[in-house]
Amino acid sequence: MPHRKFRICIIITFFFALLAFPLLNVKKHLVKDLANTENRKMAPLPHFQKAHLDEFAGKFETFYNENFSIRTALVKYFNLFNLYILKKSPIPDRVILGKDGWLFMGKAENDSYIGKNRFSEQELESFKRELDFRKDYLNKRGIQFYFLIAPIKAAIYPEKIPNNNLLNNKQTWGEQLIEYLNRNSTVKPINVYPVLRSNKKKDILYYKLDNHWNQLGAMYATKEIIRRIKADFPSLQPAPENGYSITKIKETKGNISKMLANVGDFEDDFYMVSPQDGFKAEKVKTENYAVDKEYKYALEYEIEKEVKGSKEPKILVISDSFGVNVFPLLAEHFKRTVKIFDCWEYKLNESIVEAEKPNIVLVIALESHLRNMLKFQSRLSLKEETKR
Repeated sequence: MPHRKFRICIIITFFFALLAFPLLNVKKHLVKDLANTENRKMAPLPHFQKAHLDEFAGKFETFYNENFSIRTALVKYFNLFNLYILKKSPIPDRVILGKDGWLFMGKAENDSYIGKNRFSEQELESFKRELDFRKDYLNKRGIQFYFLIAPIKAAIYPEKIPNNNLLNNKQTWGEQLIEYLNRNSTVKPINVYPVLRSNKKKDILYYKLDNHWNQLGAMYATKEIIRRIKADFPSLQPAPENGYSITKIKETKGNISKMLANVGDFEDDFYMVSPQDGFKAEKVKTENYAVDKEYKYALEYEIEKEVKGSKEPKILVISDSFGVNVFPLLAEHFKRTVKIFDCWEYKLNESIVEAEKPNIVLVIALESHLRNMLKFQSRLSLKEETKR
């Protein structure tokens, strides 16, 4: 009996010591934490107000859960245990462990891949009306409009997805929308799915540890963009077949592996692509177009490049992060290239269009974020302004 009481006391003492250690470690720095690799801001310390005690309690709990001492180290070791002992993703709703060291996004990207939550007829009709409206709006101003849907990684590399991730439909969201628009809209999207699928046998076109296409994938997408635009602007010259210099290095980081605290032996091939004769387009001073103060990516909102002495058209690109690797290669073909990253809203951005007066507007949208376009429909917002 005394031994039992002793064991209970030991367990209770250990339990409270475990709870108290993070608080003690903040003061004494007994154990150094690892650097935080999560691609987001942790919850801030909430302001204490007597009148809002219920709200404060919830916010403080979130703050403590995300900021307590040695949190990053514990997360990493938890992930290691799941990955190497249990052989499963520690956050299966957000990260899918693929084959051969490939990592895939969960949630919307996986829904798009397996054909879950497909676009309704009403949504498809709304896409058609919005894109037709944009084309008409721009054409009246002498501007050509192009729309490209960036494929999710799983759409190009389904063979790297685990076998238990079963399909509800063979079409991804992007392919569903492309098929509908080709049948019903005046806007025919630039379709890069076939180009990427046919060239993936030559090289890896997406990062293994990240959800984006790499610079090689961006190169093939850029070639398809130029091929399509050249039909309306014959002076554009596509890059020669062997017109790029390609360098490969090893990398161990990516935005998906960051979600796992960069644990394990994951490794990636990182390609750097540049024109054989070097880049002609040079960065120029930005116009500093107005951006919301709450915008998280203010430094990435606007980038501009120009080719001195060029007589080619000017292009405005509205894109998400899939435009990052496309932008430098695309800018080589135009007199002036402006890229706007409007935080996955993909708006028409009328004020920038009016200021820039481009010859071309190109929208690049990742297929898993396409529904955001329906939240920010220019045809509806402009109608409201007209009524006022």
